[in-house]
This record gives sequence, C-alpha cells and structure tokens, in this order.
Amino acid sequence: MSKKSIRMTTAVAALAAGAVALSACGGGSGSSDASGAVEGTIAYGFWGTPARAEKVDAVGDLFKAAYPEASIKTEVADYYAYIERLTVRAAGNDLPCATGTQSTFFAQYADKGVLRPLDDLIESGQIDVSGIPDDVLEAGQIGGEQFMIPTGTFVRLLAYNADMVAEAGLEKPNDDMTWEDYAAWLEQLQPKLPAGVYAAENEGGLMFTFSSWVIGHGGEVFTEDNELGFDKEMLADYLQYWLDLADAGVILPPSSIPEQNGALELTPMATGAAVAGTRDIPHIYITEQALAGAGKPSNIEQVSIPSEDEDQSANILGSNGISIPESCDNVPTAGAWIDFFANDVDAALAFQSDNGILTNTDAQDALLEDDTTPDGVKQNVTILRGLTEAGDLTTSRYPAGLNTISNELLRLYQSVAFGEMTVDAAVDAFFASAEDALN
Repeated sequence: MSKKSIRMTTAVAALAAGAVALSACGGGSGSSDASGAVEGTIAYGFWGTPARAEKVDAVGDLFKAAYPEASIKTEVADYYAYIERLTVRAAGNDLPCATGTQSTFFAQYADKGVLRPLDDLIESGQIDVSGIPDDVLEAGQIGGEQFMIPTGTFVRLLAYNADMVAEAGLEKPNDDMTWEDYAAWLEQLQPKLPAGVYAAENEGGLMFTFSSWVIGHGGEVFTEDNELGFDKEMLADYLQYWLDLADAGVILPPSSIPEQNGALELTPMATGAAVAGTRDIPHIYITEQALAGAGKPSNIEQVSIPSEDEDQSANILGSNGISIPESCDNVPTAGAWIDFFANDVDAALAFQSDNGILTNTDAQDALLEDDTTPDGVKQNVTILRGLTEAGDLTTSRYPAGLNTISNELLRLYQSVAFGEMTVDAAVDAFFASAEDALN
C-alpha cells in the first residue's frame, strides 16, 4: 500500500435521539460545569438493532460496576427514526446527555450551539483520547474544537471479487491507480467475464464516490464556510466518466442503481452480478458472507480509492461517536461514560465493534487477541490498521444539507444517463440546488 498523506478537514455528524422521553436524564437548560462526582443516571441515545442494544446494555453493566453511584439509561431507535427525531429533540433541549453522533451530520448541531465542546473534558483527563489516532479523532472536530469522540470508524475503499478476477486471468487492481487506470482495468476485465456479469457497479450518482473523486483531484468538497469547494468542470468530468463507462458496457446500466442502494446483501457485488465497487470496510465481510452463502466466488479484497495524486489519499474516513449536548445537566457522568465506552478494554470486548471499527488501539488489540471475536470483526480491524499505519486516509466536511445534495446528485445523474438532460444542464441544476441546500 502506498504511503499517502493524511488530509484532514472536518467531518460532520449526526445526532440521535431515542424513542423515550427524558426525565432527569439530561433535558432542560442544563449546566456546562464538568466538575463534580460521577453519579446519577444519564440517558444514552443511539441508533441500531436490538442486538446492538443488548451489547450496549452489557457495556452499561460494566460501567455500573466501575462507577457504582452512576448508571446508564439506554434509548435506541433504528437509524432513520433516530435521525428524524434528533432535530425535534434538539429544538426542545431534550437530547440525551450522551448522544450518539456521526461524522456525516453532527456539524449542523455543533454549528448551532446544540453540542457542547469537549476540549475541557479532554484537558482535565475526564475523557482520555490518547488511544485514538489523531486522524480518527479529527473526524469529530470543527474549527479545532472537539464536539464528538469517535468510538467507531468506517472507511470507503475500492472492493473487488478477487476470485472472479483470478478466473478472468487479469491482474488485481492496486493502491496506486488513477481513475483513468481504473477505467482501463475495467475495460480489460469486462470481455473476460461471464455473460450478465459487469466489471463494476455504477457509481455516477453516489455522493461518497464523488467526494473521493474531488479529493483525489486535489479539491475540497465543502469549504469551512459551507460552500461547494469544487467547480462545475469537476462535476461535469465526473458525470462524463461514468457515462462513458456505461456506454462501454463495463458498469451496470443506470436502471440497476436502485439495486445498489438497497440491502447490502442484495447489491450487485453481493450477488455476483458485478466484480468491483466501493464499500465501507465492515461491508466487505458482509459481502463475502452473502456470496459464500449463495455458493458463489466470495473472496473480496480491497485497494485504495483511485487518486490523481499518489500523495493524496482518497479513502474517506467517517466515524460514529458520542457527543454531549449543551442541555446536559450531568456532564461529569456523561464524560465518564464516553471515556469508558471509548477506552475500556472489557467494554470493547462486550461491544464487539458493533457500530464501526473501535477507534481505541488498545481495544483493537484486545479484539484481535480474543478467541471469541468474530472473524469479520478481526478482518475489519486488520484492514483499518493497515490504512492508519500507512497514513492512507482522509476526511471531508459534510455540512447541513448533505442529504439533499446527495439525493440531487443521484437524481441528476440518472436524468443524464436516461437521456433526459445534458451534462451541462445537470451540473447547473446541481449547483443551484446545492447552494439552496447549503444556505
């Protein structure tokens, strides 16, 4: 893997709210005072499945054993319900004292003063971040202030079915490809594949892939002033790149895009209908399991996202984490919970990296050494370790309005791909919509 520089801007994130109304667990006007004893009950809101909730409860039991005078009341909802309720609860100063956040949408709450900076808790030692790599930690910062402690991370990479590539008799892709190299590799691969199988998925409408494109070309997706950081030519080139690949018949047709956005186990890569596509690290093992379950070639490997500059990584890192709202009235206990969740090795073993790869390197070591850790978790940790050691990571700022912008990119790409508008018209429409969303 090539050594690439780390390019850190800021990530934005999401807050979350549970379905249960708060009582004395953090609502109200709150107090930013971080001094005092770790005691009392606080609420921890997060998104996930019942299985994840059980793991969080197990961590809560460990926390109770470490801090007998304190306890955690958990609130869980599925991802979309959590995000939907977040805005309402933030407006009502009703967020849990420990609120689950994400690097794709926490900034809108930090920018509005909903979230409390955590720097004083870090400086006092109440939250220890020494075990979290700097590049991962920066994913929770805005303007140099820490608003989220990343507890789980994910990185988008270029994944490919190594078994199918070997059967085709083609060399594997590598970490040092440009986008032109990648297109050439797909064109070499396509004629060697069985009928009905495409060399890659169609990513012309995917915001995360476009973000890697921009960064890999030396650009910036969003500026610190919440404006688009790239010009129209950059977007036009990206759209044309994928249109050319579709015309060449080496990526799935635009009509298949809904399948790509569905359940991970049913995506073209996971069903053997495509050889390559971008995936978050945890998705790689899930894809392998889906293919193996169907009796298909299932060895999925990964390389860095193509970049035009060998010193500029285009592997965008995202993080899930925990924040404290300004309305929290028990900051000492909230800080202790974050510190425990992020750093305690027994907590790490209980949680099993259920929401992104654990960020604390000691926790990662414990997972790798423990015989009960699932193979997929160990694989994820190993891949992330390789990227962090090589410095082959980057981040991007995601302002409020990201969802609108992402949906607009997908809609406009499909319109162009179906011949309903020109590339130039789509680019103009995107910039107009994005400016509205950002303002």
